[in-house]
Amino acid sequence: RAPLARADQLSHCDFRAMRAVAPLLLGAAAGRGTVSHGVESYPPAFQLWDSVSQIFQDYMAQNDVQPGANLPHISFHKVNMTDGVTLDTIIINPYPYDSKKPACVVRSPYGPTTENMADIFTATNGFVAILQDQRGTFTSGGDFNLWRKASVDARDTFNWVSSQDWSDGTIFTAGASADGIAEFAAVLANPPQLRGQWIMWSTGDGHELSFQNGAYRQDLIEGYMSTMTEETHNRSLAVIDEVKNHETYSDWWANLTACRDFSKPEESDCHYKQVKWPILMLVGWWDIFQKTHLEAWDGIRVASHPSHREDHVLIVAPLGHCLIGTPVHPKLAAADAESILTSVELMSEQWGGNLTGPTRSRIGRVNYFVMGGYAGGTTGNYWVSADDFPAPTPKTLYMHGSKALKDAAPTVANTEGYTYDPADPTPMVGGNNLPDVGKIKDCGTADQADRDGRSDVLVYETGALEADLPVVGRLSAKVFFSSDAKDADVVVTVSDVAPGLFGSKAMLVRYGVQRLRWRDTDTKQSPPLVKDQVYEVDLDLLTTAYIFPKGHHVRVTVASAAAPFWNANTNTGEPVAANTTGVKANNKIHLAPEYPSQVVLPVVDMKDIPENPHFAKAKSVLV
Repeated sequence: RAPLARADQLSHCDFRAMRAVAPLLLGAAAGRGTVSHGVESYPPAFQLWDSVSQIFQDYMAQNDVQPGANLPHISFHKVNMTDGVTLDTIIINPYPYDSKKPACVVRSPYGPTTENMADIFTATNGFVAILQDQRGTFTSGGDFNLWRKASVDARDTFNWVSSQDWSDGTIFTAGASADGIAEFAAVLANPPQLRGQWIMWSTGDGHELSFQNGAYRQDLIEGYMSTMTEETHNRSLAVIDEVKNHETYSDWWANLTACRDFSKPEESDCHYKQVKWPILMLVGWWDIFQKTHLEAWDGIRVASHPSHREDHVLIVAPLGHCLIGTPVHPKLAAADAESILTSVELMSEQWGGNLTGPTRSRIGRVNYFVMGGYAGGTTGNYWVSADDFPAPTPKTLYMHGSKALKDAAPTVANTEGYTYDPADPTPMVGGNNLPDVGKIKDCGTADQADRDGRSDVLVYETGALEADLPVVGRLSAKVFFSSDAKDADVVVTVSDVAPGLFGSKAMLVRYGVQRLRWRDTDTKQSPPLVKDQVYEVDLDLLTTAYIFPKGHHVRVTVASAAAPFWNANTNTGEPVAANTTGVKANNKIHLAPEYPSQVVLPVVDMKDIPENPHFAKAKSVLV
């Protein structure tokens, strides 16, 4: 498309008009048909983002932001990167046009969708909005390469933005999902212009996202990349094979790794020490990026520059990407809408120079939604604001024979086994999925009853709880495991069982995996399993804030698959890329005084998680 010096104008204070017109202008410039609302001009999967846009529109309407008398300039540009590739970029410059002002930059692979997060700060703060198509996506040049050049593109783009006549030399970034990946990549560039970031539902660790504890995230990677064919001009399909061919962590992943080990911030591969600006991280308990995004929060709290280490803010909502998919629990959807609205309010204040404004004064450094009663009950479902997560008291539950889950370790030895067949793997039901993109139907919690009834799933369950059981923090498991195969996965789930007259529901709370050929490190494959040797397998079940209601049961299961969330292990020890034909494996769990298989729950006191009724000031009409 030909670059335009200037396009139509719209009020910089009317976000609703901006949300409708900006996609229209971009669609027309790209040769696509103009539409009344804009979302019809991009692939169906990404029309889901319009539900999030509705939250922004609600915010502007409820705050009664009125159009100004002067209209902003909108111009289209092809911005040169140092390697000669040009990236299509829109500038929305509010009146007065020649006054010096900051810019909010959003770099997206989705065209006129999440790019428009920048527009709201044009309305609320008078910033220039910079909307850029990422490399190899939509109408920008170059090849899509899994954001591996997003860091240098950030550097070149920020230099170009700060050279504009209207620029005061300062830049802020906002982005959700893939846009947020570009924000993490910007940290690697150490840009001198950056003054603040809002990173929503994203990741700064590409390898761990793709190979969680060694297990390939098949449904996410292949579902997403298959959906992105139009936006990437079919390049995303080749990325699937590239990811599978880099199962081992190597320098191939370096530009997708914001910090390799935040406990060693002095190392050259930890870039968090370069963060000299405040960051707001918006995470979802059921989001696809939950693990690596919360780890990024831990990293910036430990390793970022001391000048702003205390200015970062974390908000953990229930759903994340699950918000944009199929119908969800109304209370959880409402909480996610509140998290987005509060984020906008906080960023508007902080990016205006007020780090202790009204919004920051009513929330904490760490804010999280405590969920509860997925299958009934009235516990939980409220916001907590604090300086940090509470220190939990670990509660260990031990697996016993006869499906028992008890506070005491076993005193007699038992083993329980199952046959795992990769041709008929144990399915994943619910979980941290990407709605309407992969093959897993449910996003978030889901009833595990049918799955738990399979012969390749071992089930352990407590009796009825005598009181509400609040857990906040990271769940873990230790399983003593043996197999007759060369490799295996150990998958553990934790569910909330609500007994009922017509059968029990077992609602998923958390889960985790360990692929045993990667049990030692992600840089070198571990030796094959020795037949029938007992291995101590430690599993990270990730983090949550959930209250098990009184009268419910805690259920733990052990299996060797959760397909296609993680690809079904072939049991051969061969790499994912080999596409080896699988073999059956006879696996055993050992339950004995010397083999105390267990799960550990981070239990807290209710007084340590008090409700903050003032977390959300504005309400969304989304739900």
